[in-house]
Amino acid sequence: MNIRLMAVAACLAGSVQAAPPWVLTTRGYGPVTPGLSVPEARRLLGTRLHTFEQQPMDPDCDHLYPASGHPGISLMVQNGRVTRIGADTPDTATRSGVRVGDTAESVRRRFGDALEIEQHKYDDNGQYFYLWETSRQRGIKFEVIGGRVVTIYTGDESIRLVEGCA
Repeated sequence: MNIRLMAVAACLAGSVQAAPPWVLTTRGYGPVTPGLSVPEARRLLGTRLHTFEQQPMDPDCDHLYPASGHPGISLMVQNGRVTRIGADTPDTATRSGVRVGDTAESVRRRFGDALEIEQHKYDDNGQYFYLWETSRQRGIKFEVIGGRVVTIYTGDESIRLVEGCA
């Protein structure tokens, strides 16, 4: 009897599809994409979202953080919609495998001439590496300080912003 139950369990386990990976792409973070409302993003993340100060959200401009399950992830909200998703821990990677902590040189080798590189606004030795979709409406930004990726952003043009929503 136990052998039959184990065989049935093995068949059922093989038929269950794995959840999509939570990776950063030019389109967003897993199923969370720029343009979503806060309730839509909350539903897709499967957890409560809160501001850094645990205050009510300013719908004009604020940053939200998942209460659980998504370490290091933040959502920038402008006019009530998600515009940018950020990752500041190595827990989350891009589809190509880049993580916070990777070297600037490894990112350059991986993407080559596709990268648009700008000087960091506050660090003379820092840089921003941008990787845009052909349409340039969405992209990924790698913030590099001290030769290492410290934050990865994905989203619309808002990934160019360096001081919140400004």
